[in-house]
Amino acid sequence: MVVLTIRKRTAGLGLILLLTLMVLGITSYTAAKHPNMDNWKTERILIDKVQTDKKVVALTFDDGPHPQFTPALLDVLKKHNAQATFFVMGNKAEAHSYILKRTAAEGHEIGNHSYSHPNFNKLKKDAQLEEINKTTAIIQSITGQTPTFLRPPGGYLSYDLVEMTKKQNLTIAYWTYQQDSKDWRNGRKASVIAGHIIKNIGPGQVIILHDGCPNSMATVDAVDIILTNLKKEGYTFVTMTKLMKTGK
Repeated sequence: MVVLTIRKRTAGLGLILLLTLMVLGITSYTAAKHPNMDNWKTERILIDKVQTDKKVVALTFDDGPHPQFTPALLDVLKKHNAQATFFVMGNKAEAHSYILKRTAAEGHEIGNHSYSHPNFNKLKKDAQLEEINKTTAIIQSITGQTPTFLRPPGGYLSYDLVEMTKKQNLTIAYWTYQQDSKDWRNGRKASVIAGHIIKNIGPGQVIILHDGCPNSMATVDAVDIILTNLKKEGYTFVTMTKLMKTGK
């Protein structure tokens, strides 16, 4: 009888713990969402997906270019005749300009991901603007493209940032929240990354991945799996600009 009582109490504590973790998970997602985000989406200042019946999605890659991972990724995209948008860091673009030139030459879109990927929460408005403008100038000088999309480091959002991007003719490129596979985590396997994206796929999504992190070779392998499987389901993979044009 005593054993039974202990088990009931243990089960009760376990249920309470599970419910607490679920609430914390929901709370953390809600807290991460800026209170004006829905309005910015309506105004198309910020894009995280588009409404479309077509099986078309945007693959996006952050934190490159990387001398090993980005060329390998470009090979995979070329193999599958897929286009993507690369959100590059200005300091890495300077260091690996030849990779950025190849990326643009092969039909991919180049987006702005700041110069050094700092914590924008700790930067004043002028410093944020310098990070953005410096990277835009670097992209222009290397590729001839003028970026039209900004992906702020860490998904940072503020009213000041939105005003800056509007003045710079930049659209904030977010991502579809179901399609963050956390591929940047060390040890995350290609099969897990690919499985997450394939399981949650839907028309008009913006998929976030990374080509400039230590785990990015797993991402490269995952992209091969993703493209192989989703092309069979009728999906096509385009740049952010082309995805926006398919939206209703």
